[in-house]
Amino acid sequence: MNEISRRQFALALAALMQAPAPRHQAPAATERSQRAAAIATLMATLRDELAKSGAGSWDRWTQRLEPVRAEWRRVAARSSLRGRNGYVFGKNALPYLVDTDLEAGPENTRPLDVIVGFDRKMKRRGIDLLYVPIPASEEVYPENFLDSVPADLTVQPGMRRFLLSLLERDVEVLDLLRPFQAARAGYRLGLKVDDHWNDVQLELAASLVAKRLRRYDFVRAAAADAKRYTTRPAAIHGERGITTMLQVITPSGALYDDVEQSPVLVVGDSNLQVYQYQNENLRNTGEHAGFSAHLARHLGLPVSLEAVGGFRPGTLNRDPVLFQRRRVVVFVGAAWLISTLAWGAVDD
Repeated sequence: MNEISRRQFALALAALMQAPAPRHQAPAATERSQRAAAIATLMATLRDELAKSGAGSWDRWTQRLEPVRAEWRRVAARSSLRGRNGYVFGKNALPYLVDTDLEAGPENTRPLDVIVGFDRKMKRRGIDLLYVPIPASEEVYPENFLDSVPADLTVQPGMRRFLLSLLERDVEVLDLLRPFQAARAGYRLGLKVDDHWNDVQLELAASLVAKRLRRYDFVRAAAADAKRYTTRPAAIHGERGITTMLQVITPSGALYDDVEQSPVLVVGDSNLQVYQYQNENLRNTGEHAGFSAHLARHLGLPVSLEAVGGFRPGTLNRDPVLFQRRRVVVFVGAAWLISTLAWGAVDD
């Protein structure tokens, strides 16, 4: 066995001490890699769906579901909109359910391009955007209204195409349709007489968004506080088909309220107002129990909220200071708005 001299040992030790320490991946690089992985995973899932249900062609998939679109129109034309299991068909969703070109949008205002433009605007400010469309109840429970339901439970393949188009343009998306459909076995989802989501849906969505946001160092730093947030049941009065909500209690013991300054800004439509606070259009819906409250509970830190009925990103053109000191913007809104309202362009 060969032995090294004292001098050789000293030189080797000196070289070892001067060698750079193993480099850990920087937080920003970790965030980027996890974001890219999330985008790639959903792209692969959607392409697999296209291969299995559309034989690789969006046009063939869309054409195959023409009888489904015809049945949606018959459902909407009935004197009674009541479907099975007490659910009522929401006419707001009809244009969306029968739309064969979601990317064009009402009056050719191209919602896809608007969302891409919003994402580019956020990128220029160093902000990540996460788009979270809320499926219509008719998509989650098509059997409550249709006599013949596709085996894969997809009644609007155009939305699957829309999501894939966003992902291919580097817009991060969180798909709620499949998680909602998977949850049907154990929970009742949606409001039977209203097109807003219910407590099960918003709490599930909040947990999924929080899981996605845990790639950020500021979220991981707040993990200990997440354990200090609690909930308490609160009665809900009215005819929305829901009787209780879980109100969120902060570590200080106060009911949760959104804050003006947070690295996480949540924007979207009235689905973010309902259960969180009341206004002239949303009464008897509860408070301190909405999506933003439960997202804050899972994150361990309060978030900011900007919500208005019928929200589209152009709504925020007049409020540029809203994005100051943000790290993430989470855009949550009803998918059917893509086909119902014109989408104004996003300012630079």
